[in-house]
Amino acid sequence: MGKKSKSKQTQTALAPQSAPLAIHKRDSLWIIAVLVLLTIAIYGQVATHSFTNYDDGQFIYENPAVTSGLTGSSIAWAFTSASIGWYPLTWLSHELDVELWGLNPRGHLLTQALLHAANASLLFLALRRMTGQTMRSAFVAALFAVHPMHVESVAWASERKDTLSTFFVLLALYHYAAIERSTRRHFLVMLCFAASLMSKQMYVTLPFLLIVLDWWPLKRPFRIAGKLPMLALSIGAAAIAIIGQKNLQAIQSVSALPISARIANAIDGYVRYVGKMFVPIHLAVPYPLVPVPAGELIGGTVLLLAVSAAAWYARKIAPWFLTGWLWFLGTLVPVIGIIQIGPQSIADRYTYFSYIGLFIAVVWTAAEILPERAAIATGSAVILACTGAAWQQTRHWKSSEELFTHVLSVTPANPVAEYSLGQALQMDAPNRALPHLQRSIELVQQALHEHPGSPAPDWYPQSYVAMATARMVKARVAPMAERAHLLDSAEADLHQALRINPNAPHAEHNLAVAAQMRIQLLPPETADRRTFASTEVTAR
Repeated sequence: MGKKSKSKQTQTALAPQSAPLAIHKRDSLWIIAVLVLLTIAIYGQVATHSFTNYDDGQFIYENPAVTSGLTGSSIAWAFTSASIGWYPLTWLSHELDVELWGLNPRGHLLTQALLHAANASLLFLALRRMTGQTMRSAFVAALFAVHPMHVESVAWASERKDTLSTFFVLLALYHYAAIERSTRRHFLVMLCFAASLMSKQMYVTLPFLLIVLDWWPLKRPFRIAGKLPMLALSIGAAAIAIIGQKNLQAIQSVSALPISARIANAIDGYVRYVGKMFVPIHLAVPYPLVPVPAGELIGGTVLLLAVSAAAWYARKIAPWFLTGWLWFLGTLVPVIGIIQIGPQSIADRYTYFSYIGLFIAVVWTAAEILPERAAIATGSAVILACTGAAWQQTRHWKSSEELFTHVLSVTPANPVAEYSLGQALQMDAPNRALPHLQRSIELVQQALHEHPGSPAPDWYPQSYVAMATARMVKARVAPMAERAHLLDSAEADLHQALRINPNAPHAEHNLAVAAQMRIQLLPPETADRRTFASTEVTAR
């Protein structure tokens, strides 16, 4: 093939794509059907899953506003409360679930799966509208539907804010792709963006992503002025998000985590996210925040700079690679750790939207360099492999016990997972719970010793409350000689929880229960005398 012919072919490949109306609707329906079936194949099993003890309580089954369903007061609360984050549309969706399903986790989790299927379908339609490429858009949407890193966002009921906010932002992209056909689309894009931010303030960088998409694949003039209203929404949403996280005491101070450590973790996080896209193993929640070795930091910095330079250098012959790479880097900025939220170093759920950029870069590149049949065969094999891995990962979310048993098997020292597993076992298996709760306490104390002045996590006193609960459960069936010792230890744990946090939930109540249990364990005459003597001393 001559140079002239090659040049002509390259220009054709980079030319604006034909309108989606030229694509048969039947093809789209088949692709959407496959995306829905893939989602059901993975996530249909959540119909047998339970809520977890990791955020599901405060977001759903222990939240009075949510458990009351859709009422005037609960709707007002959804729009006015920021005590655990301002997510009005997410709260309304949880309240609607309660109206439909009660507190049966099956309905809540199946709604998550349906939203994920809708998101995969919307992604396909939006990409096809932007690029005119049907099969490539379908493979990107399929990767989105089945990638194991997205299990956390779908199989975790509390992450409704992820699936719902992504639904609206994908709808915004769908309308933005055709914004030049109708002025009404401007309003729809703004409306969808606002709805996304009212579900979760995650996609505050969307205006910048739209500028990138204007370059490729939309090939439009840069119109920054038209994005200023969206930028104003982003700034307001970012402020709301910070206020909400401060209310949760989730933002770590600079004294607790210096800027240098945050930058190191951000670089390491980007590299780990790229690695887990290609090799999604040892997935967990949460990943402990640990120091980044100097060698890894240097290697990660070099890798990110090299990929960025390659994407920029190849921008004319492979514009999709630069767009995909910037999509990935930019949409992770709010959660990459410069403003550190919570104790985790990275989180699978943060890739729910950002991975779309990497999927675009990989799929388009593979389609360009591989023969068509080889590309389809390779892509299909990857989709099947990811489907199997995601199905297996979803199994771990069946219950709190299964989830955190798995997490402890794939992560280093993990105090949050130790506490969560112990808390899940405290009532039904106290002997198994106590070692995990003790381990969580030891890990927190070790961290506080290594980093003086750092605040203890808010769940730390609850480790002592859970320890006391487990001992009290044991005391109910323990031999008489052992019961008093167990109650002594339980009361000591509860007093320690109150020393750490005078308002530690359930601590005062459990102390009263322990006192009642102690009286009931004594012979009747001894109990009467002891109660009376106590009253006399108090009177003096």
